[in-house]
Amino acid sequence: MRMAFYQFGSHAHACALHFENNIRLDMDLHSRILMNLAEVLADTRAKTVAEEVDRLLARCPPVPLTELDQVNILTTEDAPDMAVLTRQSQHSLSALVRYATKAPKERQDELLPRLLAYIRYLPAYNWEETILTKGLPPADGITYSLFSGLLDISFQQPEEYERIVGILWSYGQCIIQQLNTTTVERAITFILPSLAGLSRALQLTPYIYRPTQLLAICHLSQPLIQDTTLVFIRQAITACLREHESTTYSRRVLAKYWEDDIPLSSNRVIYDLLIILRNVSARVISKTEPISGNCALQPSKQLRKLHLTLHVEPAWSTLMKNTAGEEIIADSDSMKSSLRSIYVMSLGYYEDIRKYAEKSIQEGKKWASDAYMPEIMGTSLQVAALASVYLHEVDDVLIDHVTECLFDIPQTSDPWVHVASLDAIVLISINFPLLNGDMINTLCRFLATPSPVFDLITIQGESPTRVQQLAITRLAQCVQAGPQAQQSKTANSTFYALMNEITRYSGEAQESNQNNNLGSSSVISGAPSHEQLSEKQKQQVCENAFSAVVGIAVYLKDDAIIGQALTMLVLVLRQTTLSINSRNQLTSRLVDLALVSPISVFQEIMILLSSFNREALLVDNKQLTISICNAQRELAKGMSSRSEFYFIYLNNLLNLFIDNGNTVQRIMSKNRGAIEIPLTFRLGSLLPVLKTLLEHDDLNPHEKPSEETVALFRNLWFHCILFGFVSESMWVREWHESMLIIAKKTPVLVIESATSYLESDLECNSVLRGSNTSDQIINQTRQRLTGFLPSLAYDIKSFSFAQVVFASSVYHIEMMRSRMGNCSHILRYFMNEGVNSSPLSKCLETIADRVIGTFVKDASSKALTQTLGDELPTQVAILLERCCHRLRKVHELAIKSTERIVISFPQIFVEKKLVTLLLELVQLLWLSCEAEYREEYSPQYYFTSKKVGVTLELGDSYSYRKEICSRLYESAKKWLLIAIDRAPLETSGLLQDYMSDFDRFGSGGIFDTAHLGRSLALEIGRISSKSQLSLGFAPKISSISLDDSSNFVDGFVSKQFYSGEVSGIEYSAKTKSQFGILSEPTPTTGIKDELESVLSFLSFLANDVKHKKKVASERLNRSLKRAAGYAIAMPEVHPELLRYLVRIPVEMFTPESLDIGTSVWNWILVKRPDMEKRLMVEMLSMWSWAQRHRKGLFSPLLNSKNPFVVKMSYAPSDNAVREREHKAAMLIFSPHNSWIKFLSSRFYAIRHRNKHLVNMLVRLLQESFNDADLMSTHPLSRYTRFQLLRLGMKILRSTRMEALAEHKFRSLVYDASFQWFSFDPKWHFGARRSLALMEHKLLNDFYNAVSTDTPNLTYLVTSVPMKTSNSKVSSGLYMFLNDKTKDDVVRQHQLSKKLLMLFLESELVRLSVWCNPMNETSVGYPATIVSNTEKSMVTDDVWKDMVHFAWTISPRLAVQMDSRFVQPIVHRELHHLIANNTLDVVDIPEALVILLGERLVPGSKLDLKYLQYWAPVPAITATSYFLPTYNNHPLILQYAMRSLEYYPVDTVFFYIPQIVQALRFDDLGYVEKYIMEAGQVSQLFAHQLIWNMKANFFVDADKDCLRPDSLKPTLEKIIENLAGSFTGEDREFYEREFKFFGEVTAISGYLKEYIKFGQNEKKPLQKKRLDEEIANIVVDKGVYLPSNSDGRVIDINRKSGRPLQSHAKAPFMATFEIEKDVEVDPIANSLLSEEEQQMNKSMTIKAWQGAIFKVGDDCRQDVLALQLIAVFKNIFTSVGLDLYVYPYRVVATAPGCGVIDVIPRSISRDQLGREKVNNMYDYFVAKYGGPESIHFQKARTNFVQSVAAYSVISYLLQIKDRHNGNIMLDDDGHIIHIDFGFIFDIAPGGITFENSPFKLTTEMIQVMGGTPEQGYKKFSELVIKAYLACRPYAELIMQLVSLMLQSGLPCFKGETIKRMRGRFQLDKSERAAADFMTMCIQVSSENQRTVLYDRFQKLTNGIPF
Repeated sequence: MRMAFYQFGSHAHACALHFENNIRLDMDLHSRILMNLAEVLADTRAKTVAEEVDRLLARCPPVPLTELDQVNILTTEDAPDMAVLTRQSQHSLSALVRYATKAPKERQDELLPRLLAYIRYLPAYNWEETILTKGLPPADGITYSLFSGLLDISFQQPEEYERIVGILWSYGQCIIQQLNTTTVERAITFILPSLAGLSRALQLTPYIYRPTQLLAICHLSQPLIQDTTLVFIRQAITACLREHESTTYSRRVLAKYWEDDIPLSSNRVIYDLLIILRNVSARVISKTEPISGNCALQPSKQLRKLHLTLHVEPAWSTLMKNTAGEEIIADSDSMKSSLRSIYVMSLGYYEDIRKYAEKSIQEGKKWASDAYMPEIMGTSLQVAALASVYLHEVDDVLIDHVTECLFDIPQTSDPWVHVASLDAIVLISINFPLLNGDMINTLCRFLATPSPVFDLITIQGESPTRVQQLAITRLAQCVQAGPQAQQSKTANSTFYALMNEITRYSGEAQESNQNNNLGSSSVISGAPSHEQLSEKQKQQVCENAFSAVVGIAVYLKDDAIIGQALTMLVLVLRQTTLSINSRNQLTSRLVDLALVSPISVFQEIMILLSSFNREALLVDNKQLTISICNAQRELAKGMSSRSEFYFIYLNNLLNLFIDNGNTVQRIMSKNRGAIEIPLTFRLGSLLPVLKTLLEHDDLNPHEKPSEETVALFRNLWFHCILFGFVSESMWVREWHESMLIIAKKTPVLVIESATSYLESDLECNSVLRGSNTSDQIINQTRQRLTGFLPSLAYDIKSFSFAQVVFASSVYHIEMMRSRMGNCSHILRYFMNEGVNSSPLSKCLETIADRVIGTFVKDASSKALTQTLGDELPTQVAILLERCCHRLRKVHELAIKSTERIVISFPQIFVEKKLVTLLLELVQLLWLSCEAEYREEYSPQYYFTSKKVGVTLELGDSYSYRKEICSRLYESAKKWLLIAIDRAPLETSGLLQDYMSDFDRFGSGGIFDTAHLGRSLALEIGRISSKSQLSLGFAPKISSISLDDSSNFVDGFVSKQFYSGEVSGIEYSAKTKSQFGILSEPTPTTGIKDELESVLSFLSFLANDVKHKKKVASERLNRSLKRAAGYAIAMPEVHPELLRYLVRIPVEMFTPESLDIGTSVWNWILVKRPDMEKRLMVEMLSMWSWAQRHRKGLFSPLLNSKNPFVVKMSYAPSDNAVREREHKAAMLIFSPHNSWIKFLSSRFYAIRHRNKHLVNMLVRLLQESFNDADLMSTHPLSRYTRFQLLRLGMKILRSTRMEALAEHKFRSLVYDASFQWFSFDPKWHFGARRSLALMEHKLLNDFYNAVSTDTPNLTYLVTSVPMKTSNSKVSSGLYMFLNDKTKDDVVRQHQLSKKLLMLFLESELVRLSVWCNPMNETSVGYPATIVSNTEKSMVTDDVWKDMVHFAWTISPRLAVQMDSRFVQPIVHRELHHLIANNTLDVVDIPEALVILLGERLVPGSKLDLKYLQYWAPVPAITATSYFLPTYNNHPLILQYAMRSLEYYPVDTVFFYIPQIVQALRFDDLGYVEKYIMEAGQVSQLFAHQLIWNMKANFFVDADKDCLRPDSLKPTLEKIIENLAGSFTGEDREFYEREFKFFGEVTAISGYLKEYIKFGQNEKKPLQKKRLDEEIANIVVDKGVYLPSNSDGRVIDINRKSGRPLQSHAKAPFMATFEIEKDVEVDPIANSLLSEEEQQMNKSMTIKAWQGAIFKVGDDCRQDVLALQLIAVFKNIFTSVGLDLYVYPYRVVATAPGCGVIDVIPRSISRDQLGREKVNNMYDYFVAKYGGPESIHFQKARTNFVQSVAAYSVISYLLQIKDRHNGNIMLDDDGHIIHIDFGFIFDIAPGGITFENSPFKLTTEMIQVMGGTPEQGYKKFSELVIKAYLACRPYAELIMQLVSLMLQSGLPCFKGETIKRMRGRFQLDKSERAAADFMTMCIQVSSENQRTVLYDRFQKLTNGIPF
C-alpha cells in the first residue's frame, strides 16, 4: 500500500487571516472556571445537590435522549433540527464530561445516556463560527473531551464498556466514511478537526491497553489509510486554500492549526495513526494497567510533540528495561495478520518518507511542517519494532532501517529519527538475545562516529536530555538486557571497546595501538579511522566514550562494574595524553560516577579529583582550574543524594585546601615571601566548592564535629588568615559569600572533650610551623587583630604568632557567623577546659562580646524595617539553654549575652516558646538541686523537659547547681518583668497559658515535687499586678501590701474554666458515641440526663483497673476530675457515683491514683459538705478492702528478710536491684502516705463538729492497729506506719473519748508501735536523703507526742454507781477493767510510755547517725539525739524491770532489746527469761541464738525439748551448731539438720565450703546425711560438693600434696557414695560435666611439658599446643564451668587460649560462650499491669566469659575471701547502699586446682604504671575526660562507691598485700580487689607495713576531688554507712569464718574471731561506731606506711605505684 504525498508550502500559513488578533478575548478563562466548578461539584465533600447539577446541564446544548441500545451515528441529514453549538455551550459540555468522570457511580449512570447521545448526534449539530483564539477548533476539543471522558467511564464501569466502546467505534467509522462524501467546508471545519480530536483521545488515553482494543483499532483504521481517503483530504485542503476567501471560517481553521504547528494534512492522519498504534502496542506489550483519571487536555503548542513517548512513559520505560515475555504473543490469526499488516505498513511509510526526504535534499527543498517527515520516519520504526516484539519475529529489513537512521539520515534540528532508532535498537536487543551483541556494537559505533546530533536536545520523561546521553542510556539498557551472569563481562567488553577509541584518538595513537593494555579483542567494527576526523570530532568521540563508560556504570549501579569503569578511566588517563578539553570532559563525567559509587570507588574518584586539583595548582591554565573546580562543585551539589558520604568528601576538600595552602606557602618561601596572586587565586577557587557542599541543610559539621573535622577546619581558617582571604579587599570581593557559608558551618576550633589544647597543640600546628612567615606579615596580622580588639592591645603584644592567628580566626569566623544569624555558637569555645584556663580566654571573651554586639546591631537594623525573622528568638533560646550549662564560664557568658539582647529587645519574651523554655529551664535546674536529696550517692546528670524538648546536662556539684539555679531564677524574674513592662497583657497571657498548660501526671516527670517554673510565673503575675496604675492612687494602709494579683489568677482560672467547657462538650459527645448513648437533646434535658454516660465511663474504667489493665495517670486524672465535677454539679448525692470515685483510685492503688483520688475527694468535700458522710463511709469501706487485700502498708511483698536467709550470689553489685526495690517500695507505700495525709487533714477539719465522722476515723484506725502484725516490715514502710500512728496520737490528744474506749484505743496505738520494734532494727533503705530526713522528723514528732501523752480516763459511760470516797476503796481505785483499777492502768501506761520512748530514742539515734554519719552540724543534718530515757536507766535493776515489762507486752519485743541496747544485763536477763519460758519464744529464731550463744556451757541445765518446734535459724547458724562447742548435743544437731532442710538447696548452695568443713565434727553423721539428701535434690549442688571435697584432700595442696587431710577418707567415701547415687539422666549429666571439665583442666598438664624451655621460647610453643587442645574439646549439651554453675557452655573461642606466666606451673586462660536464663523479679512483676507482665518475661542471654585454670595453687583462701565479699555485697544491697564490689567466682576443684572467672573490661593498677601513666587521676582524665565532664564524674562516682565498699571489707577481713598489682580498674571506673592470699592474721613475709585500716592513697583521694570536696565526703559517708550496715550481721559473718578455722588455711593464726569481733566494735553504740570509722578513715588517708609498702613492692617485684 502506497500513497502519493503532497507537500504543502509554507504559504498556507502566510495566507491565514490574522484579523482575530485585534478582537481576541480570553475565552479560555471561562472554560477553566467551568472545569474547576465541575471538579468541585463531583467532590463528595462538596455535598452537591441535584439543583446544582441541573444548572450545569441547562448550560449544555440540548440533545435527544434515545434508547440506550442504539449505536447509529446521526448526521445533519438524519437530524436537521439540531441546535447550534455556541462557544459557551461547548465549554459547558466539556465541563459536564469532566463532572461525569469525577462523579460517583450513581451520577455517572444518570449522565451516561446523555453523553452517549452527544456522541451520536455530534455530526448533526450546527457549529457556531467562533473566534479561534486559545485552544483548538471546537470540533477538535469537543470530540477529544467526549472520547477521553467516555473511555474513562468505561474503565470505571466495566459493565458499560461494550456499549460505550461500540458507540465510539461507530462514530469513528462514521467520520471516516463522511470524508469521501462531504463538502470541503464540512471536511475542514468539522470532519478533520473531529478526527484529530478522536485520534488525540486514543493517543493519550491510558484506557486503551488490551489486545482486543489494539485489534479493533487496526480494523477501524483500514478505511482511513486508503489512498482514496488520503487523496480526498489532500484535495479538500488544497481546494480550501485556493477557492475560499481568507476570511472564511474554513480558512481560519486551517490557519489555526498552522499557527499551533500541527497543520492538517494527509500525512497528519498517518502521523496520528502511527502514534495511536505505537502507544496502544506499548501498553499491551508492557501490560501497563491504567489508573483512573481523566486525560488532561494538552496545550495546543505541545501537540506537535505527541510523537514523543512522554504520554506513554510508564509503559515505554518498562519496555526499555524488560523483556516482553513469552506470554505476550499474538494468539489469533486475526491478531497476527493485523500485526504483520502494521509492520509492513509502518516500514512502507518509512521507506516512502525516506525516498521523499532524499529527493528533497537533492532538489534543495526544505521539509515542510505539514509533511511530518521526521515524525513519521521515527514513529514508524518504533511501531515496526513493537510489532516484531509482539510477533517474536525480526528480520534484517528492520535492523537495516534502524542502523541507517543512526548513520545515514540527513541531519536536521529535530533528533526524533535518531531517538526512535535508539529505542528500536533497545527493543530488539532486549527481546532478541541473539542480536544483543550486534545492537551493542551498533550503539558503540554510533557513539564512536562524530555527529552534530549528539548535541541536540530531546525530551525523555519530564526533562530535556541530550541525544548523547540518551544513546548512552540505551546502550546501558542493551548491556543490562544480557544474562545476569554475563552482565559484568558484557559491560567490561563494552568498556574496552569504548576506551580503545580514546586511545586511537589520543596524542600518542600509534604507540597506544601497538602497546595498549586495554586489549585489542574489544573493538568497535565500522568506527571511522582517526585520519578521517578533525580534532574537534576526535574530541567529541572521546567525550562520547568517557560519557558512555560512566553512563553505563551509573545506569547499572553494580559495584563491580562501577569499579571496573573507574579502573579503565584511570588507566586511560595514565597511558594516554588527553587534550585539556577531553580531560575536562572526563573530569565532569567522574562526578556522575561518584554519585552512584560504593564508598571505595567514591573515595578513589574523590582522590583523583583532588590530584587533578593539585596538578592544576601548579599549571597556569585558568580553564583547567575552573573545569576541575566546577567538577568538584557539581559533586558537592549532588551530594544530597549520598548524604552518607558528606563527611568523607568534606574532609577530602578540607585536606585538599590545606595541602594546596601548604604548597603555596612553600613556593612563597622559596620566593622569599613574594605573594603569588595566581597561586592564591587557584587556592581560593576551592572555597566556592566548600560553600556548595556546606549549603546542604542536612550537613552540619559544626554541631557534633569529630576531632579530625575540627583540626581540618582550624587549618583551613589559618590559611585563610595567612593568605588574607578575610582581610584583603581583592579576595573579600571574590569569596566573601563563600566565606560566610563556610563560617556558618565551621565548628569551634577546639574539641569540647579535650582537656588541654591551646598550650600545646596550637604551637605545634603544621600550618603555622610550615608557613615561614616573615616578621612583616606577623606584625600585620597582630595589628589587624589589635584593630579589631583595641581593648586588648596590651595583651595581644604578648601573644605568640600562633595565638594571634588562632584569635584572628575565631574573630572572623564568629563575626561572619553572627552576620549569618548565629551569635550563640561562640560559647562553645568555653565548653573546653583548656580554653578557660588559657591566656586566650580573655581575648575570646572580648570576641564573644563583639559578636553579641554585632548580632544585636544587625538585628536592630532588621527590626527597623520589620524584616527580623526567627533568628533572634532562635538564638535567645540557645542562649537560655547555655545559661544552664555545667561549666561556669559558659553559664556566665550566656547570662551576660542574654541580658544584652533583652535590654536591646525588651519585648523578646513576648514569644510563647521563649517564655515556656525559660520557665521550664528554671524548673529543670530546681530538679537538679532537688536530686541531691533523691539520689544522695548516685548523682543524676540529665534532666529533661518533654514540653520544650530540652535535656540539661549538669555536673555532680550540687553547690554549683544551686548557684546557677538561683542566678537564673533571678535573671528570669528580671527579664519577665521587663517584658511585662513593655507588653503587660501579652506577657501576662503567656504566663497564664504556661500555668494552664500543665499536666502534673502527664508530663512524664516527677509528680511529687514542687514546680519552680510555675511558682515563678505566679510570682511575676503577682509582682506585675502591683505596678498597675489604679493601685498607685489607692489609700496606704500599714501592714497591708496591696496588689491586683487576683485579676491575674482570675485570668488563669477563667481561661481554664471556659476551655473546660469546650472540652466538656467534645468529651460528652465522644463518651456518648463510645458507649452507644445516642439520645437526642430535648427541652427537658438537664445534667441528670448525663448520669448514664458518666456511670458507663466510670464502669469501663473500673473494669480496666479490676483486670489490671494499664491505665495511664492522665486518663485517670481526667476521668475522676470530670466525674467529680459532675458529682458536685448534681443537685443530690448519688451513692454509686461516689462509690466509683473512691473505689477506682483505691483499687488501682498507685502513688498517682491515690494522689489524684485524695485531691478529688477533697474537692468534693469542700464544694459539697453534704456528701461528707457518704464519702467517708465509702472511704472506710475501701480502707478495709485495701487491708484485706494486703495493699500498701499491709503488703507482704517487701517484708524484710535477713540477707543470710535468702539466696546469695557472686554477681557484681547492681544498682538496678536497689532501684527496683526502691521503686517497688514507693509504688506500694506511697499510696497509703497520700491517704493518711488526707485523713490527718480531714481529722482536723471535723474533730470539733462531727462526732460520728470522728468515730468512723477511730474505727478505721482501730481496724488498722488490730492488724499491725500484718503491716510491712520493710524499712521504707516505717514512714507510713508511724504516719498512721501519729494520727492515732493526734486523735488521743484532741478528742474526748469514753474511758474504756480511750484505754483500748491507746493500747492499740502503743501495741502497733511496739510491733515495729519487735523486728530487727532497720537502717533507712536507699539513698533518698529527703525520705530519711522525713522519717527522722516524723519519728521525732511521734516521740514528742508520746512524751506528752497522758491518759484522761474521766469520761465514763457505765450503769455501775461510782464508789464514794468514804468507801474502803478510794474512788481513784475503782475497777476499770476486770483485773485492773484506773491507777493500775495509769501505772502500766507510764511503763509502756517509758519503754516506747526507749525504743523511739534508739530508732531516732540510729536514723540521726544514718542521716549524719560524720556528725556534722551544718544545715540539712539532724542534730545528735540524746537518749534521755536510756540515760535515766542507771542501774541493772531498772534494765531488768524494763526487760521483764517488755516480755509481758511481747517476748519478741523483749528479744529485740538485745540487738538495740549495748547492755550486758539485757542479754543476761533475756537469756534467763528464754531459758525459763522457752515455749513463749519458739517462733523467734533470734531467741535461740541468745539461748545457745557461742557455745553450750558444760553443765548448763537448758530445757531444749522444744527445739523440735523452734523456728529455723539462718543456714550458716544452723551449720555452726555442728561445731564441737555445742558438744554434739543430739537435740541441737537434729535442730540444725531440720533448719538446713528448711531452706532451699539454692540458698544453702552458697555455704558449701562450710558444710564440707562441718564434716570434721560429724560424729553422728548428720552432715553426711544432709549432703546425700541435698545431692539428690540438686545435681549442681552435688557437683560443687564433689569439687570442694576434692580440694580439701591435702593440707599442702599448693605444694606437693604430701600431707593428706585427716578428713580425706571421709570425703572420699562421701564422693563415692554421692557419685554412686546418680542414676539415669543425673548420671549422664555428671559424666558429661566431669568429662568436659577434665578435658579442659588436663590442658595444663600438656603445657607443663614446655616449662623446661626459656620464657621467650616457651610462650609460642605453649600457645600453639593450647590452641590445638582447645580445638579438640567437644562441648556437650548442658555442661558448665564450675565457676558459672548458673549458666551453660555452648561454645569455646578456640583461639582465645592464653598461657599465663608461671615458673613451675602451667596456668592458662580461655574464653567460653555462656548461656544463662534471666529470671523476672517476682516482686517487681507483681506490681505491673497485665500487659506489662506479658512483656516482662524471662529471657536467655549469651555472653563470653573468660576463665583462668590454675594448677598447683591452693585457691581455697580466695574462695573464702570472695565468699565473704559476696556476703558483704548482699548486706549492702539489703540496705540499699550505693556501693560496688565484684565477688568474682573462684572454685577450688581439686588439690591445688581451681577455676577463676576473669574480670571483664578491666586493667590492673600496676599495668597502668607500666604504660607510663603517672597516677590514677591522669588515667581518669585521659580515659574519661576532664573533671568537669560527665563521663569523668560518672566514673568518679563509681570509683568512690567501690573504694568505699572495699575499704570497709579490707578493714574487717584485714586484707593485706594491697599493692597495685592486686587492684583492678574496670572501664566504668570501679576499683576491684583481687588475689586474697593474705587476709585475717597473715601478711606477706610477716612484714607489718600495711598497718592502716585500709588503703587510701593520695591518688585515690585526688580522683575523688580532694579531702574537702564533695566526692571525698560522699566516700567517707559511704564507708561509715557500710560499716554500720555490716555490724548487725557480725555474728553471722564470724560463724561463717569459724567453720573454716580447722581447714588448714594459712590465714588463721590464733585469735582470729576475737580480733574480728573487736573490729566490729560490737560493744559500741551506733554513734560511737560511726565516730570510730571516721577515725579509721583519717588514719588511712594518705597513710605513709601504705606508701612505704607500695615502694617496697616496686623495689622487690617491680610493681609500679
